[in-house]
Amino acid sequence: MKHATFHPWFMVCLLVTIAVGCTPVTLTDKPVVATGSETGTGSETAAEEERPQEQPPATKKAPAAPDKVEEAPLDPNVDVEGLLAARLPAEELDLGWIRLFDGQSLIGWRNAGNADWRVEKGEIVATSGESGLLVTEVRFADFELELEYLADANTNSGVFLRTPDQPTDPKSDCYELNIAPPDNPFPTGSLVGRIKASEQLDEPESGMWHTLHALVDQSHVQAWVDGQSSADYQDDTGLTAGKIGLQFREGPIRFRNIRVRPIGYRLIPPANASDWNEPKGTIQSQFTDAGTILIEGGRGHLELLQPHANVVIQAAALTRSENTNSGIFFRCIPGEDMNGYECQIHHGFKDDRRRAVDAGSGAIFRRQNAKAVLSDEGRPVHVTIIADGPRIATWVEGVQVVQWEDTRAPNPNPRKGLRTEAGTIMLQGHDPGTKIEFLGLSISPLP
Repeated sequence: MKHATFHPWFMVCLLVTIAVGCTPVTLTDKPVVATGSETGTGSETAAEEERPQEQPPATKKAPAAPDKVEEAPLDPNVDVEGLLAARLPAEELDLGWIRLFDGQSLIGWRNAGNADWRVEKGEIVATSGESGLLVTEVRFADFELELEYLADANTNSGVFLRTPDQPTDPKSDCYELNIAPPDNPFPTGSLVGRIKASEQLDEPESGMWHTLHALVDQSHVQAWVDGQSSADYQDDTGLTAGKIGLQFREGPIRFRNIRVRPIGYRLIPPANASDWNEPKGTIQSQFTDAGTILIEGGRGHLELLQPHANVVIQAAALTRSENTNSGIFFRCIPGEDMNGYECQIHHGFKDDRRRAVDAGSGAIFRRQNAKAVLSDEGRPVHVTIIADGPRIATWVEGVQVVQWEDTRAPNPNPRKGLRTEAGTIMLQGHDPGTKIEFLGLSISPLP
């Protein structure tokens, strides 16, 4: 863009005009779908989050603030309608299922090798490169996994469970659920180095889509191919947690409809008051006859007594007032006023779901906005949070909306820096009109 050149005399005239006075122009923003502050929930003070700016010298007048700060351009790579269509049905969300692949991006995945992993037509595809894994950014401990795959006749691939980025021995540092021809020592459905697939299993036809299903629960690993049991294995190696990986080794491989269900323990329902501290602040909490927790008013929190560090948190909540501003805090300093990471609950957005009000449901507030607002007023929102070391991932309605790594210097207070040590979980009420009912809460610790 060319810049205009101003003559010195013109500048003098302009300054004189400003000194005499002028009529301000007001810029009108587009209508919003839901109202609220775009600068935050107010959970953090300016002193905690913002450094005071230098004041101009007394002899100079500070420049006037602009009428409007331009908003960042929308990400054209985000297909909002596709994300909305990918949301899981309520009955699956209530069981804890989430998608590991949103059908349009590799959010939540990292290439741990040199294969050409990419997204094509709603599928994760690899056709060339060196043998290696595409791995999840975060780990899982006990879980159920379902996916579909398509392989050629000579393809040798697999799905790795509880794996490091670069496993070296599938007999000890991971479970490799193999995808391989029938003449392979461990054909499709086998756990490589551990147990060969059942001879009763029908041979999957090449060039067709097939399902893989795995259940990893403590030391017990089970697998199914197209609904038929392929492996049932008891492990004695002490493998407790790791990432989920997709392998490229020999021949093209395609994956789709990848879903996982973390296995943990349930706190709500039934909600037991003995698990929680007394509410702090101006909120009121009610442990209902239905086994839920109703929070009204704000500002304040209800704190779970037991602390967690690396953890999967799954919650369902129904906002019972419009524009409710709430959140789930985790790794909090016990007993303090919500000094933790906050996963936002707020359904508001402006003219586009990519432009959230108060960062959007699933956002890590003041750190990473939600990819899009996928929650709606008037219906329960299902949120999954995985905190694994410095990496934090969130899902809303079963679709991932945040993948964030805290690269700040370590600090006991997550508002000020990286905290990886254990902290408590808090349910937040923010505004005086807040009314939110927590219908479900499950915890799955990560070793």
